[in-house]
Amino acid sequence: MNNKHIKYSIDTDGIAIVTWDVADSPVNIMNEVTMAEFFLTVNLAISDDAVKGIIIASAKKDFIVGGDLKWFLNYDKSKEECFDMLMQTNTYLRKMETCGKPVVAAINGLALGGGCEIALACHYRIMSSYPKSYIGLVECSVGLFPGAGGTQRFLRMLGSQKTIEYITKSKKLTAEQALKDGLVDEICSPEDDIVMLAKNWIITKGSSEQPWDNKRFKVPGTPLGVGQTSGVTEFFSVSNAMGYKSTHGNLPHIKNVLSAIYYGAACHIDKGLEIEARYFVDTLFSKETKNIIRASFIFINDAARGKSKPKGYDRVSFKKVGVIGAGMMGAGIAYVNAKAGIDVVLKDVSVSKAENGKGYIKTQEQKKLENGYTTEAKIEALLQKIKASDSDADLTSCDLIIEAVFENEKLKNTITIETEKVIDEAVIYASNTSTIPISQLAKASVRPDKFIGLHFFSPVEKMQLVEVIVGKETSEGTLAAAIDYVTAIGKVPIIVNDGRGFFTSRVFGKFINEGITMLTEGVPPAVIENVAKKIGMPVGPLAISDEINLKLMLAIMSEDPNLTPHEIDLRRTLVTIIETHGRTGKKEGKGFYDYPINEKKSIWKEWSKIYPPQASYDEEEVGRRLLFAMVIDAYKCLDSGVLQEPKDADVGSILGLGFPIHTGGVMSYIDYVGAKEFALYSAKLEAKYGERFKIPESLQERIKSAGTGRVFYEN
Repeated sequence: MNNKHIKYSIDTDGIAIVTWDVADSPVNIMNEVTMAEFFLTVNLAISDDAVKGIIIASAKKDFIVGGDLKWFLNYDKSKEECFDMLMQTNTYLRKMETCGKPVVAAINGLALGGGCEIALACHYRIMSSYPKSYIGLVECSVGLFPGAGGTQRFLRMLGSQKTIEYITKSKKLTAEQALKDGLVDEICSPEDDIVMLAKNWIITKGSSEQPWDNKRFKVPGTPLGVGQTSGVTEFFSVSNAMGYKSTHGNLPHIKNVLSAIYYGAACHIDKGLEIEARYFVDTLFSKETKNIIRASFIFINDAARGKSKPKGYDRVSFKKVGVIGAGMMGAGIAYVNAKAGIDVVLKDVSVSKAENGKGYIKTQEQKKLENGYTTEAKIEALLQKIKASDSDADLTSCDLIIEAVFENEKLKNTITIETEKVIDEAVIYASNTSTIPISQLAKASVRPDKFIGLHFFSPVEKMQLVEVIVGKETSEGTLAAAIDYVTAIGKVPIIVNDGRGFFTSRVFGKFINEGITMLTEGVPPAVIENVAKKIGMPVGPLAISDEINLKLMLAIMSEDPNLTPHEIDLRRTLVTIIETHGRTGKKEGKGFYDYPINEKKSIWKEWSKIYPPQASYDEEEVGRRLLFAMVIDAYKCLDSGVLQEPKDADVGSILGLGFPIHTGGVMSYIDYVGAKEFALYSAKLEAKYGERFKIPESLQERIKSAGTGRVFYEN
């Protein structure tokens, strides 16, 4: 056969080999074209009496990495056509399962999403133990769930509990883990001929019945048979409750996948596949899923690959990085560099303080060791890459410097001056500041063209985002090299032009400010915090204020010469809370919350006496005030040139602020609400609460021009 994407051959033993090799792509992806070729080829093998067995293999380094999400994002057919497509897919896979010929999946690398589903429909699965080989149903990570039988086959192989856990958490399993769970039947080394192993199984042991096609089959771990529900209803009820608690109903794919698993459990697999398909269609056509795919798969992936890098510059690599400041932030930066294979000089005022920074890294690695994710040898090798130092002389061989001391301009300037005396003129100097303008800090540098901001987020080893902040004199070559560096350590860069608070700190400040303002207006603090979580924020504004510390917040506000009238009032409020009531934050054990030793934190009970509660409040308005405050200020960042593109705002807000991903991010939120509805509600908030909710004229024009369409993105 002369297929473009799927190769076909039959050996002398009558074994048909169906090989995925998608043209013009580094990986095998599933879409209308590749799936049509695949099923055509499999049918050819099924209908050929000379074929005794079938092997599904890959000519690429991975097996099949899953569905083409850009295809799903731009899917322009009806719900009915989508359902028919899924049912046709199920028909083909069921025909493969019931054809009477043994079918083997030769999984040589990643088998994710739809790739995993194809493997599950085979009668036998062999998987290479190559270190980067994983198998799993990971669709929930992009707002979808398995739509080619994954929920039903996982359920019948693993039972309900593991199925729910693995699918909702998008768990990827190594070959060893998959063998233990029974998802694969055999593993081999990367050096083994996996296709030959598959042939041997077909010839010597090959069977062609799936367990769920046996009339006596029941779902593992339950008393379930076809038509029975006793014994699992309670478990599914708890799972649904937990799902709602964690998502607050904002993520339809979680609700729908739980429903597909629950209702499919009591049916024959054919009916279960139909149930799954109906819930999948409902999910795919939701605006939340479209937003999640666009933000997480396209925008974030593009940023992670350095798509924002200025054109025309060769890739720059970094062999040794100097990190100045060994506190939690500096230690975290050193940690991710060492994990990326880069040598690090971790400098502080004393070797003992620098060693404390290494100690933090060792503690994090020990936790991984306890859970079986690393070894003592790997920990030692990692720590060997980090030199604890108190000497500027140790920085002379570094090809990048990152200053990560606390937010004090005078201290930062002193370090810049001293460090530049010992480093080469070509070395880039970066400040990990979250609030002080880079152009202001660059005044202390003798080469401001090499000066840039790299704003990491805490904890560095877990947070993906890095704001790359461009000062007035930062050269384009320095920016290009900085993007190369951020992507090399596995982080996601967004480019931010200079300004106080940059993007994330500035916009997140609006969230915090609005929460504190509502407290002073008499909105109960528990309502503020709970509504924040209900709308999809990971933490409430009062709790995060305690984490930051109210004294630090006041100090930052006091340094800003351009406070709005609302912010001036808020500063007075902070002074009163700190000086009159002695509430400063978590560090001191008393902020908006009380923090008893060895006890769970709780909101301070005296707030109701200081700010008497309102007789009534609008819960929807509370949530919208928190989000609208961020969205409007984020647009102002875009409008003023602090950000270059709307997608940078979406990526930064999701990864840096925890903005609800189902909305697509701060800019996509306008279209999520509906552009006209957003404008009307903003006007309502402006009339009630003031100028901060007034949307800029340029946004009003965008909304008018969009009409019934989207303001920022076509899909």
